[in-house]
Amino acid sequence: MLRWALGLVPATVGSGWATIRWLGERERRRQEEELGPEDGWEVEGGRVLRGGPEKHSKSPEARAADLAQEAAWYSFAGDSGASTYANLALEVFPSSAPARLVSACWYMQEDAWKVVREDLSAPVLSDTPEARLLLDFIERLPRAPDWHHAFFDSWKALGQPDFRKSTLLPAPIEWNRLNSPMLTQVHPGEDWLFPVGIVSPGTMAGKEQWMRERVLGCQSIPLLMAMREQLLSLEEAAPMRQACFAAVEQRLGQLAGPAPRTLQLALIPFLSGTSRSAPFERRELEALEKLVALREWKQPSSEEVFREMQGHMDVAYGPAHHAWMMTSLAQATSHGTWLLERARASKAHLSEDELRWLGRLLYEVGARLREQPSRLELEMGLRLQMYGSELTQHVPTREECIAAWIQLGHWEDAVKKAAYDRWPIAPLREESCAHRARNEFAWMQAFAGQGELP
Repeated sequence: MLRWALGLVPATVGSGWATIRWLGERERRRQEEELGPEDGWEVEGGRVLRGGPEKHSKSPEARAADLAQEAAWYSFAGDSGASTYANLALEVFPSSAPARLVSACWYMQEDAWKVVREDLSAPVLSDTPEARLLLDFIERLPRAPDWHHAFFDSWKALGQPDFRKSTLLPAPIEWNRLNSPMLTQVHPGEDWLFPVGIVSPGTMAGKEQWMRERVLGCQSIPLLMAMREQLLSLEEAAPMRQACFAAVEQRLGQLAGPAPRTLQLALIPFLSGTSRSAPFERRELEALEKLVALREWKQPSSEEVFREMQGHMDVAYGPAHHAWMMTSLAQATSHGTWLLERARASKAHLSEDELRWLGRLLYEVGARLREQPSRLELEMGLRLQMYGSELTQHVPTREECIAAWIQLGHWEDAVKKAAYDRWPIAPLREESCAHRARNEFAWMQAFAGQGELP
Protein backbone atom coordinates (compact mmCIF):
# COMPACT_ATOMS: atom_id res chain seq x y z
CA MET A 1 0.00 0.00 0.00
CA LEU A 2 1.31 3.42 -0.94
CA ARG A 3 2.13 5.36 2.19
CA TRP A 4 3.94 8.41 0.92
CA ALA A 5 2.96 11.81 2.20
CA LEU A 6 1.06 14.48 0.36
CA GLY A 7 1.58 17.90 1.93
CA LEU A 8 -1.46 20.12 1.47
CA VAL A 9 -2.20 23.78 2.15
CA PRO A 10 -4.60 26.34 0.70
CA ALA A 11 -3.07 27.86 -2.43
CA THR A 12 -3.93 31.33 -1.17
CA VAL A 13 -1.96 31.01 2.05
CA GLY A 14 1.48 32.59 1.86
CA SER A 15 3.01 30.24 4.41
CA GLY A 16 2.08 27.15 2.37
CA TRP A 17 5.50 25.55 2.10
CA ALA A 18 6.13 26.00 5.82
CA THR A 19 2.88 24.12 6.39
CA ILE A 20 3.98 21.39 4.01
CA ARG A 21 7.22 21.01 5.95
CA TRP A 22 5.25 20.84 9.18
CA LEU A 23 2.95 18.19 7.71
CA GLY A 24 5.96 16.27 6.44
CA GLU A 25 7.57 16.38 9.87
CA ARG A 26 4.30 15.17 11.41
CA GLU A 27 4.29 12.27 8.97
CA ARG A 28 7.86 11.36 9.91
CA ARG A 29 6.90 11.39 13.58
CA ARG A 30 4.05 9.06 12.68
CA GLN A 31 6.58 6.74 10.99
CA GLU A 32 8.76 6.74 14.09
CA GLU A 33 5.78 5.93 16.31
CA GLU A 34 4.77 3.17 13.91
CA LEU A 35 8.29 1.76 13.99
CA GLY A 36 8.65 2.24 17.73
CA PRO A 37 10.04 0.20 20.61
CA GLU A 38 7.06 -2.11 20.73
CA ASP A 39 8.19 -3.45 17.34
CA GLY A 40 11.81 -3.60 18.42
CA TRP A 41 12.96 -0.53 16.45
CA GLU A 42 14.60 2.57 17.78
CA VAL A 43 14.13 5.44 15.30
CA GLU A 44 15.05 9.06 15.77
CA GLY A 45 14.89 11.95 13.28
CA GLY A 46 14.14 9.60 10.42
CA ARG A 47 17.25 7.50 11.19
CA VAL A 48 17.19 3.92 12.41
CA LEU A 49 19.41 3.61 15.47
CA ARG A 50 19.10 -0.06 16.26
CA GLY A 51 16.85 -3.07 16.63
CA GLY A 52 14.20 -4.95 14.73
CA PRO A 53 11.35 -7.35 15.43
CA GLU A 54 12.58 -10.82 16.25
CA LYS A 55 9.07 -12.18 16.00
CA HIS A 56 8.45 -11.28 12.36
CA SER A 57 7.48 -14.35 10.32
CA LYS A 58 9.23 -13.28 7.12
CA SER A 59 12.90 -13.87 6.46
CA PRO A 60 15.18 -10.84 6.89
CA GLU A 61 15.69 -10.67 3.12
CA ALA A 62 11.95 -10.67 2.41
CA ARG A 63 11.30 -8.12 5.16
CA ALA A 64 14.03 -5.88 3.74
CA ALA A 65 12.50 -6.17 0.27
CA ASP A 66 9.14 -4.97 1.67
CA LEU A 67 10.82 -2.03 3.38
CA ALA A 68 12.76 -1.17 0.22
CA GLN A 69 9.48 -1.02 -1.69
CA GLU A 70 8.09 1.21 1.03
CA ALA A 71 11.16 3.45 0.67
CA ALA A 72 10.54 3.58 -3.07
CA TRP A 73 7.03 5.00 -2.62
CA TYR A 74 8.52 7.87 -0.64
CA SER A 75 11.35 8.36 -3.11
CA PHE A 76 8.88 8.52 -6.01
CA ALA A 77 7.22 11.37 -4.13
CA GLY A 78 10.48 13.15 -3.34
CA ASP A 79 9.88 12.70 0.39
CA SER A 80 12.65 12.06 2.93
CA GLY A 81 10.74 9.12 4.37
CA ALA A 82 12.66 7.27 1.64
CA SER A 83 15.86 7.38 3.68
CA THR A 84 14.06 6.18 6.83
CA TYR A 85 12.74 3.05 5.16
CA ALA A 86 15.89 2.39 3.08
CA ASN A 87 18.02 2.56 6.24
CA LEU A 88 15.57 0.31 8.02
CA ALA A 89 15.77 -2.23 5.21
CA LEU A 90 19.55 -2.25 5.44
CA GLU A 91 19.33 -2.71 9.21
CA VAL A 92 17.19 -5.79 8.65
CA PHE A 93 19.34 -7.20 5.83
CA PRO A 94 22.59 -5.34 5.06
CA SER A 95 22.99 -7.22 1.76
CA SER A 96 19.67 -5.94 0.36
CA ALA A 97 20.42 -4.82 -3.20
CA PRO A 98 16.93 -3.29 -3.72
CA ALA A 99 17.42 -1.15 -0.60
CA ARG A 100 20.83 0.01 -1.81
CA LEU A 101 19.31 0.94 -5.17
CA VAL A 102 16.48 2.94 -3.64
CA SER A 103 18.94 4.63 -1.31
CA ALA A 104 21.09 5.67 -4.28
CA CYS A 105 18.04 7.00 -6.12
CA TRP A 106 16.96 9.02 -3.10
CA TYR A 107 20.37 10.54 -2.43
CA MET A 108 20.64 11.55 -6.11
CA GLN A 109 17.71 13.85 -5.38
CA GLU A 110 19.55 15.19 -2.35
CA ASP A 111 22.74 15.92 -4.37
CA ALA A 112 24.61 13.63 -1.98
CA TRP A 113 26.81 12.22 -4.73
CA LYS A 114 29.38 10.64 -2.40
CA VAL A 115 26.64 8.59 -0.73
CA VAL A 116 25.19 7.67 -4.13
CA ARG A 117 28.54 6.32 -5.32
CA GLU A 118 29.05 4.42 -2.07
CA ASP A 119 25.66 2.74 -2.51
CA LEU A 120 26.32 1.91 -6.15
CA SER A 121 29.77 0.49 -5.38
CA ALA A 122 28.47 -1.83 -2.65
CA PRO A 123 29.41 -5.43 -3.58
CA VAL A 124 25.79 -6.51 -3.75
CA LEU A 125 24.96 -3.81 -6.33
CA SER A 126 28.15 -3.03 -8.24
CA ASP A 127 28.44 -4.40 -11.78
CA THR A 128 24.69 -4.77 -12.12
CA PRO A 129 23.05 -3.15 -15.18
CA GLU A 130 21.03 -0.95 -12.82
CA ALA A 131 24.15 0.39 -11.09
CA ARG A 132 25.95 0.93 -14.40
CA LEU A 133 23.04 2.97 -15.71
CA LEU A 134 22.87 5.13 -12.58
CA LEU A 135 26.64 5.75 -12.65
CA ASP A 136 26.43 6.90 -16.25
CA PHE A 137 23.30 8.88 -15.39
CA ILE A 138 25.00 10.89 -12.64
CA GLU A 139 27.94 11.68 -14.92
CA ARG A 140 25.63 13.04 -17.62
CA LEU A 141 23.28 14.92 -15.31
CA PRO A 142 25.37 18.12 -14.86
CA ARG A 143 25.58 18.56 -18.65
CA ALA A 144 22.02 17.49 -19.52
CA PRO A 145 19.05 19.86 -19.87
CA ASP A 146 17.10 17.87 -17.29
CA TRP A 147 16.84 14.53 -15.50
CA HIS A 148 14.74 12.66 -18.00
CA HIS A 149 17.03 13.48 -20.94
CA ALA A 150 20.08 12.40 -18.90
CA PHE A 151 18.37 9.10 -18.07
CA PHE A 152 17.32 8.52 -21.69
CA ASP A 153 20.81 9.24 -23.03
CA SER A 154 22.37 6.87 -20.48
CA TRP A 155 19.93 4.12 -21.37
CA LYS A 156 20.74 4.51 -25.08
CA ALA A 157 24.50 4.76 -24.48
CA LEU A 158 24.47 1.47 -22.55
CA GLY A 159 22.74 -0.31 -25.42
CA GLN A 160 19.15 0.03 -24.19
CA PRO A 161 19.35 -2.67 -21.48
CA ASP A 162 16.12 -4.52 -20.78
CA PHE A 163 14.94 -3.89 -17.22
CA ARG A 164 11.51 -5.48 -17.58
CA LYS A 165 12.52 -8.44 -15.42
CA SER A 166 14.72 -6.51 -13.01
CA THR A 167 14.59 -7.89 -9.47
CA LEU A 168 16.28 -4.80 -8.06
CA LEU A 169 13.92 -2.08 -9.25
CA PRO A 170 10.76 -1.53 -7.18
CA ALA A 171 7.24 -1.92 -8.48
CA PRO A 172 6.19 1.05 -10.63
CA ILE A 173 4.38 3.97 -9.14
CA GLU A 174 0.70 3.40 -9.85
CA TRP A 175 -0.51 6.16 -12.18
CA ASN A 176 -4.04 6.19 -10.81
CA ARG A 177 -3.53 5.69 -7.10
CA LEU A 178 -2.71 8.01 -4.24
CA ASN A 179 -2.59 7.17 -0.59
CA SER A 180 -1.90 9.88 1.95
CA PRO A 181 -2.13 9.12 5.66
CA MET A 182 -2.11 12.83 6.42
CA LEU A 183 -5.27 13.49 4.45
CA THR A 184 -7.27 11.38 6.85
CA GLN A 185 -6.51 14.01 9.48
CA VAL A 186 -7.56 16.97 7.32
CA HIS A 187 -11.10 18.31 7.54
CA PRO A 188 -12.79 19.84 4.50
CA GLY A 189 -13.49 23.51 4.44
CA GLU A 190 -11.25 24.80 1.66
CA ASP A 191 -11.89 24.45 -2.06
CA TRP A 192 -8.30 23.33 -2.64
CA LEU A 193 -9.19 20.01 -1.02
CA PHE A 194 -11.85 19.21 -3.66
CA PRO A 195 -9.43 18.09 -6.43
CA VAL A 196 -7.52 16.03 -3.86
CA GLY A 197 -10.76 14.24 -3.04
CA ILE A 198 -11.12 13.44 -6.75
CA VAL A 199 -7.61 12.03 -6.91
CA SER A 200 -8.21 9.87 -3.85
CA PRO A 201 -11.92 9.41 -3.03
CA GLY A 202 -11.07 7.14 -0.11
CA THR A 203 -9.49 10.01 1.81
CA MET A 204 -12.87 11.80 1.90
CA ALA A 205 -14.84 9.04 3.60
CA GLY A 206 -17.58 10.64 5.68
CA LYS A 207 -17.24 13.91 3.76
CA GLU A 208 -19.33 12.95 0.72
CA GLN A 209 -21.91 15.71 1.13
CA TRP A 210 -19.17 18.32 1.27
CA MET A 211 -17.81 16.92 -2.01
CA ARG A 212 -21.29 17.05 -3.55
CA GLU A 213 -21.59 20.74 -2.68
CA ARG A 214 -18.26 21.41 -4.39
CA VAL A 215 -19.46 19.49 -7.47
CA LEU A 216 -22.56 21.65 -7.83
CA GLY A 217 -20.45 24.81 -7.81
CA CYS A 218 -17.59 23.53 -9.97
CA GLN A 219 -16.82 25.48 -13.16
CA SER A 220 -14.26 23.08 -14.65
CA ILE A 221 -15.44 20.48 -17.16
CA PRO A 222 -12.12 18.54 -17.04
CA LEU A 223 -12.24 18.39 -13.25
CA LEU A 224 -15.81 17.07 -13.32
CA MET A 225 -14.97 14.62 -16.10
CA ALA A 226 -12.07 13.26 -14.04
CA MET A 227 -14.38 12.86 -11.05
CA ARG A 228 -16.97 11.05 -13.16
CA GLU A 229 -14.32 8.56 -14.26
CA GLN A 230 -13.24 7.99 -10.67
CA LEU A 231 -16.81 7.47 -9.51
CA LEU A 232 -17.43 4.95 -12.28
CA SER A 233 -14.50 2.90 -10.97
CA LEU A 234 -16.19 2.60 -7.56
CA GLU A 235 -18.86 0.10 -6.61
CA GLU A 236 -22.38 1.42 -7.25
CA ALA A 237 -23.12 1.25 -3.53
CA ALA A 238 -19.99 3.22 -2.58
CA PRO A 239 -21.01 6.30 -0.51
CA MET A 240 -19.03 8.73 -2.69
CA ARG A 241 -20.65 7.43 -5.87
CA GLN A 242 -24.08 7.45 -4.28
CA ALA A 243 -23.64 11.04 -3.11
CA CYS A 244 -21.94 12.59 -6.12
CA PHE A 245 -22.50 10.72 -9.40
CA ALA A 246 -25.87 12.24 -10.29
CA ALA A 247 -24.62 15.67 -9.22
CA VAL A 248 -21.56 15.35 -11.48
CA GLU A 249 -23.68 14.46 -14.49
CA GLN A 250 -26.13 17.25 -13.65
CA ARG A 251 -23.34 19.82 -13.43
CA LEU A 252 -21.69 18.61 -16.63
CA GLY A 253 -25.06 18.97 -18.39
CA GLN A 254 -25.42 22.53 -17.11
CA LEU A 255 -21.93 23.49 -18.30
CA ALA A 256 -22.30 21.74 -21.67
CA GLY A 257 -25.68 23.28 -22.39
CA PRO A 258 -28.41 21.86 -24.62
CA ALA A 259 -26.06 21.38 -27.58
CA PRO A 260 -22.68 19.98 -26.42
CA ARG A 261 -19.86 20.91 -28.76
CA THR A 262 -17.72 17.80 -28.20
CA LEU A 263 -18.49 14.12 -28.61
CA GLN A 264 -17.09 13.44 -25.14
CA LEU A 265 -19.74 15.67 -23.53
CA ALA A 266 -22.55 14.61 -25.87
CA LEU A 267 -22.07 10.93 -24.99
CA ILE A 268 -22.79 11.52 -21.29
CA PRO A 269 -26.58 12.06 -21.61
CA PHE A 270 -26.66 9.46 -24.39
CA LEU A 271 -25.18 6.76 -22.14
CA SER A 272 -26.53 7.96 -18.79
CA GLY A 273 -29.15 5.73 -17.26
CA THR A 274 -28.51 2.85 -19.66
CA SER A 275 -27.26 -0.57 -18.69
CA ARG A 276 -23.95 -1.68 -20.16
CA SER A 277 -25.55 -5.03 -20.94
CA ALA A 278 -28.55 -3.50 -22.76
CA PRO A 279 -28.68 -3.99 -26.56
CA PHE A 280 -28.88 -0.84 -28.68
CA GLU A 281 -32.27 -0.01 -30.14
CA ARG A 282 -32.78 1.52 -33.57
CA ARG A 283 -33.79 4.88 -32.11
CA GLU A 284 -30.48 4.96 -30.22
CA LEU A 285 -28.56 4.33 -33.43
CA GLU A 286 -30.39 7.29 -34.95
CA ALA A 287 -29.39 9.44 -31.99
CA LEU A 288 -25.78 8.26 -32.12
CA GLU A 289 -25.67 9.05 -35.84
CA LYS A 290 -26.24 12.71 -34.99
CA LEU A 291 -23.64 12.71 -32.25
CA VAL A 292 -20.79 11.33 -34.36
CA ALA A 293 -21.21 14.34 -36.64
CA LEU A 294 -19.42 16.32 -33.92
CA ARG A 295 -15.87 16.74 -35.17
CA GLU A 296 -14.02 17.00 -31.85
CA TRP A 297 -13.58 14.42 -29.12
CA LYS A 298 -12.84 16.91 -26.35
CA GLN A 299 -11.90 20.45 -25.49
CA PRO A 300 -9.59 21.69 -24.12
CA SER A 301 -6.59 19.62 -25.20
CA SER A 302 -4.79 17.29 -22.81
CA GLU A 303 -1.90 19.75 -22.64
CA GLU A 304 -4.24 22.53 -21.50
CA VAL A 305 -5.98 20.21 -19.04
CA PHE A 306 -2.59 19.23 -17.62
CA ARG A 307 -1.73 22.86 -16.96
CA GLU A 308 -5.05 23.36 -15.20
CA MET A 309 -4.57 20.25 -13.10
CA GLN A 310 -1.07 21.38 -12.11
CA GLY A 311 -2.70 24.46 -10.64
CA HIS A 312 -5.02 22.27 -8.59
CA MET A 313 -2.23 19.96 -7.40
CA ASP A 314 0.58 22.46 -6.85
CA VAL A 315 0.46 21.87 -3.11
CA ALA A 316 1.21 18.17 -3.50
CA TYR A 317 4.36 16.14 -3.41
CA GLY A 318 4.73 14.98 -7.03
CA PRO A 319 2.27 17.56 -8.47
CA ALA A 320 3.01 16.74 -12.11
CA HIS A 321 2.42 13.02 -11.53
CA HIS A 322 -0.99 13.72 -10.02
CA ALA A 323 -1.81 16.32 -12.67
CA TRP A 324 -1.02 13.75 -15.36
CA MET A 325 -3.21 11.22 -13.60
CA MET A 326 -6.10 13.71 -13.53
CA THR A 327 -5.50 14.60 -17.18
CA SER A 328 -5.72 10.92 -18.10
CA LEU A 329 -8.97 10.55 -16.18
CA ALA A 330 -10.41 13.62 -17.91
CA GLN A 331 -9.93 11.88 -21.26
CA ALA A 332 -13.05 9.86 -20.32
CA THR A 333 -12.15 6.69 -22.20
CA SER A 334 -14.79 4.80 -20.20
CA HIS A 335 -17.26 6.10 -22.80
CA GLY A 336 -15.64 3.71 -25.28
CA THR A 337 -15.86 0.76 -22.90
CA TRP A 338 -19.54 1.48 -22.33
CA LEU A 339 -20.23 1.62 -26.10
CA LEU A 340 -18.32 -1.60 -26.71
CA GLU A 341 -20.15 -3.52 -24.00
CA ARG A 342 -23.52 -2.43 -25.34
CA ALA A 343 -22.44 -3.20 -28.90
CA ARG A 344 -21.46 -6.75 -27.96
CA ALA A 345 -24.81 -7.18 -26.23
CA SER A 346 -26.51 -6.09 -29.48
CA LYS A 347 -25.15 -8.78 -31.81
CA ALA A 348 -28.06 -11.15 -31.21
CA HIS A 349 -30.72 -8.40 -31.27
CA LEU A 350 -30.04 -6.20 -34.30
CA SER A 351 -30.48 -7.04 -37.95
CA GLU A 352 -27.42 -7.43 -40.18
CA ASP A 353 -27.94 -3.97 -41.65
CA GLU A 354 -28.32 -2.45 -38.20
CA LEU A 355 -25.12 -4.15 -37.05
CA ARG A 356 -23.26 -2.68 -40.01
CA TRP A 357 -24.72 0.70 -39.11
CA LEU A 358 -23.59 0.29 -35.50
CA GLY A 359 -20.13 -0.79 -36.68
CA ARG A 360 -19.75 2.38 -38.75
CA LEU A 361 -20.81 4.54 -35.79
CA LEU A 362 -18.30 2.84 -33.49
CA TYR A 363 -15.62 3.38 -36.11
CA GLU A 364 -16.44 7.10 -36.23
CA VAL A 365 -16.25 7.45 -32.44
CA GLY A 366 -12.91 5.66 -32.56
CA ALA A 367 -11.68 8.06 -35.22
CA ARG A 368 -12.30 11.03 -32.91
CA LEU A 369 -10.36 9.33 -30.13
CA ARG A 370 -7.46 8.47 -32.43
CA GLU A 371 -6.98 12.14 -33.22
CA GLN A 372 -5.80 12.69 -29.65
CA PRO A 373 -2.03 12.25 -29.00
CA SER A 374 -2.36 10.06 -25.90
CA ARG A 375 -1.91 6.34 -25.35
CA LEU A 376 -5.21 5.75 -23.54
CA GLU A 377 -7.26 7.53 -26.19
CA LEU A 378 -5.43 5.81 -29.05
CA GLU A 379 -5.89 2.42 -27.42
CA MET A 380 -9.63 2.97 -26.90
CA GLY A 381 -10.03 4.42 -30.38
CA LEU A 382 -8.42 1.33 -31.90
CA ARG A 383 -10.60 -1.01 -29.83
CA LEU A 384 -13.73 0.77 -31.10
CA GLN A 385 -12.53 0.75 -34.69
CA MET A 386 -11.49 -2.92 -34.65
CA TYR A 387 -14.88 -3.98 -33.34
CA GLY A 388 -16.62 -1.57 -35.68
CA SER A 389 -14.73 -3.09 -38.64
CA GLU A 390 -15.74 -6.55 -37.46
CA LEU A 391 -19.40 -5.52 -37.51
CA THR A 392 -19.13 -3.85 -40.92
CA GLN A 393 -17.05 -6.79 -42.19
CA HIS A 394 -14.67 -4.34 -43.85
CA VAL A 395 -11.31 -6.13 -43.96
CA PRO A 396 -8.99 -3.24 -45.01
CA THR A 397 -9.95 -1.00 -42.08
CA ARG A 398 -9.67 -3.91 -39.66
CA GLU A 399 -6.18 -4.74 -40.94
CA GLU A 400 -5.12 -1.09 -40.61
CA CYS A 401 -6.34 -1.03 -37.01
CA ILE A 402 -4.51 -4.25 -36.17
CA ALA A 403 -1.29 -2.83 -37.64
CA ALA A 404 -1.70 0.35 -35.56
CA TRP A 405 -2.39 -1.78 -32.46
CA ILE A 406 0.83 -3.74 -33.02
CA GLN A 407 2.76 -0.48 -33.47
CA LEU A 408 1.36 0.87 -30.20
CA GLY A 409 2.49 -2.35 -28.53
CA HIS A 410 6.04 -1.77 -29.80
CA TRP A 411 6.07 1.73 -28.31
CA GLU A 412 4.77 0.46 -24.98
CA ASP A 413 7.33 -2.36 -24.89
CA ALA A 414 10.18 0.11 -25.46
CA VAL A 415 9.12 2.22 -22.46
CA LYS A 416 8.73 -0.93 -20.38
CA LYS A 417 12.16 -2.11 -21.49
CA ALA A 418 13.67 1.04 -19.98
CA ALA A 419 11.44 0.46 -16.91
CA TYR A 420 10.92 4.22 -16.91
CA ASP A 421 8.16 4.10 -14.30
CA ARG A 422 10.13 1.86 -11.95
CA TRP A 423 13.07 4.15 -11.20
CA PRO A 424 12.16 5.81 -7.87
CA ILE A 425 13.47 9.25 -8.78
CA ALA A 426 10.86 11.99 -8.41
CA PRO A 427 12.34 14.50 -10.95
CA LEU A 428 12.54 11.76 -13.57
CA ARG A 429 8.82 11.10 -13.31
CA GLU A 430 7.80 14.72 -12.85
CA GLU A 431 9.68 16.10 -15.86
CA SER A 432 8.17 13.65 -18.33
CA CYS A 433 4.55 14.41 -17.47
CA ALA A 434 4.24 17.70 -19.34
CA HIS A 435 5.78 16.14 -22.47
CA ARG A 436 3.39 13.22 -22.26
CA ALA A 437 0.43 15.57 -21.89
CA ARG A 438 1.56 17.49 -24.98
CA ASN A 439 2.22 14.44 -27.16
CA GLU A 440 2.55 11.06 -25.53
CA PHE A 441 3.11 9.41 -28.91
CA ALA A 442 6.31 11.38 -29.55
CA TRP A 443 7.54 10.56 -26.04
CA MET A 444 6.93 6.82 -26.45
CA GLN A 445 8.27 6.72 -30.01
CA ALA A 446 11.62 8.09 -28.83
CA PHE A 447 12.10 5.01 -26.63
CA ALA A 448 11.31 2.87 -29.67
CA GLY A 449 13.99 4.67 -31.71
CA GLN A 450 11.55 6.73 -33.78
CA GLY A 451 12.51 10.34 -33.24
CA GLU A 452 14.03 12.51 -30.53
CA LEU A 453 12.89 12.59 -26.92
CA PRO A 454 10.74 15.74 -26.46
